Amino acid sequence: MKTNFEKLEETKHMLEWFSDSPFEEITSTLERMFMQQSASTKMLSFEITSEPHWLTGGRKTDDNKMILVRCGLAVACDFTLKDDNGVYDLNGVFTWVGVGLDNEPITRMWMDLDGTLDEFGKDGILRERIFELDAE
Repeated sequence: MKTNFEKLEETKHMLEWFSDSPFEEITSTLERMFMQQSASTKMLSFEITSEPHWLTGGRKTDDNKMILVRCGLAVACDFTLKDDNGVYDLNGVFTWVGVGLDNEPITRMWMDLDGTLDEFGKDGILRERIFELDAE
């Protein structure tokens, strides 16, 4: 599979709060998501096409330090999928959110096809998603 995560290299350390191998985790999880719709799906390429939108949240300790407890990322991306019916060039917004980062992390990913960062970025649904996992 051809991948391009260049736009996330500077902030890869933040993704490592979610996974030791974040780029591999992204592509394998997304491929599994699409396999639920068509079992023969294979991801041929994946490219991050925008600068990342990040939101983080923390809590203060008794000695006035901040501990990170939640984090969310949204980025635009292009990718190509292949299944038994053909090859599909797609785009959308990939979102990855983690909560409980100070204790027992819970993470979730979304792929919003044809979405925009205006809709799903830091001033959009990312703000809701970063708190959504608390209700579970």
